[in-house]
Amino acid sequence: MPQYYSDLLDTESFRLATISLDIDPHTEAQVLSVTLTTYGLSEGTEITYNALSYTWGSPRPSDAEADSGTVILLNGQAFEVQPNLYDALVELQASCPETPIWVDALCINQSDPIERCSQVSVMNQIYGKANRVVVWLGKPFPELEAGINAAERIGTESVPHTLRMIQDQFWGFNSDLSMMPDKYGMDPIDEEEALGLVTLFMSNWFARVWVIQEVSLTNDVVILCNGKFTRFDYVGYTAAFLHYSGFFQSTLDLVPKDRPGIYLRGDVYIFHAERIQLLREWCKGDKSQWNRTLETIDFEAGLGGKNEKSAEMVLLRFLFTLFGLQASDPRDVVYGLGGIMKHMAAKDGLLLPSEFEPDYDIEVRDLLRNVARKIIEETDSLVYINLVKCPSMRQTLGLPSWVPDFPEVIFNTLSSAQFRSIGTINSSKHVPHAPNQRPFNIDGNILNSFGIRLGTVKKIGETYLETLRGQRSMSGDILLSMDEVYPYTGQPADEVFWRTLIWDTDFTNRPARIIRHGDFQRAILEEIVHPLRVFHREAESPAAGEALVLEFLGRMSYLDDIAAKYPSSIFPSVNLVKSCLDFLPQEAVDLHDEEI
Repeated sequence: MPQYYSDLLDTESFRLATISLDIDPHTEAQVLSVTLTTYGLSEGTEITYNALSYTWGSPRPSDAEADSGTVILLNGQAFEVQPNLYDALVELQASCPETPIWVDALCINQSDPIERCSQVSVMNQIYGKANRVVVWLGKPFPELEAGINAAERIGTESVPHTLRMIQDQFWGFNSDLSMMPDKYGMDPIDEEEALGLVTLFMSNWFARVWVIQEVSLTNDVVILCNGKFTRFDYVGYTAAFLHYSGFFQSTLDLVPKDRPGIYLRGDVYIFHAERIQLLREWCKGDKSQWNRTLETIDFEAGLGGKNEKSAEMVLLRFLFTLFGLQASDPRDVVYGLGGIMKHMAAKDGLLLPSEFEPDYDIEVRDLLRNVARKIIEETDSLVYINLVKCPSMRQTLGLPSWVPDFPEVIFNTLSSAQFRSIGTINSSKHVPHAPNQRPFNIDGNILNSFGIRLGTVKKIGETYLETLRGQRSMSGDILLSMDEVYPYTGQPADEVFWRTLIWDTDFTNRPARIIRHGDFQRAILEEIVHPLRVFHREAESPAAGEALVLEFLGRMSYLDDIAAKYPSSIFPSVNLVKSCLDFLPQEAVDLHDEEI
């Protein structure tokens, strides 16, 4: 068996790779050759080196996983690497061959669990001391390059507007890209840029939990694509702008769904990219132009002012911000944050508890339970259990029902990062670390707590994915079953409903201010119309598409019932939906003046 590694690394040393071209002694063909050199971590600041951030598997959702890798020479011997890493090595050898680089799959002996654990525990130092972190999103192709170029433009121009929206604690509910020049002085995103941005944000890299520490601990982070280095911050700034302005949905809708070679799916990681950037800015500290702005965002679920600084609070901040990120080993939901937690905890003179240190011998359920117990007991709050999701999403066997297991799907939580001015929900009136007549406690797998029965859930609405397919009948049924005035607040029932629909927890103003109702109505209309257009376009023929859409419209009579009961409802009438479909002429339907 080939001997690639001549020494065993501990927490005081690491290896760097030098990439060159050589001749394979067996095939006599030119091949990539990687030579490893061991250094002490204390020498890290004296060595100029880069670190690679990439995905071990496929970089794109449409790429099939390769059954076998590609061979390189590692310390002179044949060594198999995955195709995505091979492509990255080819580009690195062409772009910056003179600079040593740290690559986890090569510089760590992955077959040695002792070395793996020790190196994982010092990855914050390895990335933090790197001169530059190079992000690899996969082999270049036109749409990916267009997305990076679009992000460079938007990221450069949008920062002042994004900072203003956050500082003003107000979202821009925009749905029309043509408004960008008037509102923000920016050229509208066109179809080519939209396709590029969606392609960019569909890169699997954005869904990896490990990338947080890889891009947050050094200032110089770039994306390498076709020999060009682009600042990573531009991508994060673009994601934040698309989110806070509201243009993200319009950008998605602009993408042609029949573009050959482009695979579109639900997990476009715009929100992941934004959250990665926010944490990157947090780690920059005073060096970040976002520093003062970030103080207006609550990352600690309302607990920051009620608890002393602690390692548990640092982890709470990360877990509430980064839900939905993926890891091939479920334990890496915690361990993948270990390096950056050490970095941020050290700033406050804190040490990580032993439960947070890498230990790949521990069962997943035991790790997640131990982490949940530490956070709940340290914060003296049950806020953490807000991260527990539907039982159908839970994958960890034997996990107590009160312990989150972090499914690989993005979801909303009432305690996620949001504007501080909004405030936090605390129906129990519990004050952490204050005398409590009804304390809660954890006994093994059991969380003991007092509760109050509020009532029975009688109706539920659609899931998020069902709403994306234009389904709203269950939501309509809820609204139609309500009295016109909600007795508990005196508000119109349709207003209570849509505030619930958008998770309105803004306690800044009571009674709550009416948002731009027209913009919200247009957004709901577009969410209903868009899937109908897709059904029509993807049908076998125009006639079949029209029949399918008409059949769907026939099941939407609840919209007219809502319009009759609530004339100012956010829901459109069936006639308004018909008028927005290209194959139904507007003159064929009757619209009220308000709808027109």
